[in-house]
Amino acid sequence: MIRKQFIANIVGSIILFLFIIGVDANAQCLSFAKKVGKPKLGNFVHDGNYNATTLGAGETAELYKTFFKGQKYRIAVSKIDNLPEIHFRVVNEDNKTLFDNKDHDYTDVWDFSVETTQTLVVKIKVLDDYNTNELNSTNGCVCVLFGIEKNK
Repeated sequence: MIRKQFIANIVGSIILFLFIIGVDANAQCLSFAKKVGKPKLGNFVHDGNYNATTLGAGETAELYKTFFKGQKYRIAVSKIDNLPEIHFRVVNEDNKTLFDNKDHDYTDVWDFSVETTQTLVVKIKVLDDYNTNELNSTNGCVCVLFGIEKNK
């Protein structure tokens, strides 16, 4: 079980690294994440990671993150205004959906806690934009930030 968790964390770290790697465009996305994404965390303490990248209509990304029992978390998803809605789901290691923002009018924030320490996957998709042709489809910054509720 510990080895499985270790492997999941390694894979998650690699995917996270690939998710946020980039040159100029991602530097702009980092600034976007700080200015637009971080305020959505409200009173939750930012975990220090700015998960940001450039995506276009129909494109997807996944983030793996370990969440600990006894903590309350917030996931905040942000996008540039020109992109279509962001569909995000949170699934466990068995691919069971724990949250789907499609069922909540595509909300961009979700507060939750877990009953056991576990690695979850945040699956993100920029919805298809059927109002534009493929040659003019928009790409833009998308960020996912995690916050932990302050102890009261």
